[in-house]
Amino acid sequence: MISALTNYLQNQPLPLSEETGSAADIQASQAVTDSSADSPENALYAPSQRALMVSAVATDFDVTALSASDTSSLQQRLQQYGLVSGQDLNAFAVINTARAELSEEDTINAVALLDDAVDQFAVKGVAYSERQQVSKLHTLIHNIASARPLQ
Repeated sequence: MISALTNYLQNQPLPLSEETGSAADIQASQAVTDSSADSPENALYAPSQRALMVSAVATDFDVTALSASDTSSLQQRLQQYGLVSGQDLNAFAVINTARAELSEEDTINAVALLDDAVDQFAVKGVAYSERQQVSKLHTLIHNIASARPLQ
């Protein structure tokens, strides 16, 4: 998983304010990636980049109990990892609206909230584009919930 994240981050453009890494650092990270790609267990199954990113997000966020600060951090992390686009973030209005009705200490269950939103599509007559956005977020949040390590 670390090698996949390293590979993903290596392919991202560097900000102009940071200096590039040394050649030794780049070779070391490539060696880690190359050695893990040759292992026999990777020959049978190689998880997709998206699955690795979802798993990384799932280790940091419990989508069944999001606090106020976690909600905005989750949005940023999903966009940073490329799991949602700017337009898809409009679906977070469902979560943020429910979040506004609670106190700062309360947590919100994003999985249940999005399940309810999807169930209400026909009743409320939601526009097609909004249904698409909410459905994408619904699927992503369920993927994050299922990737969460058992405790």
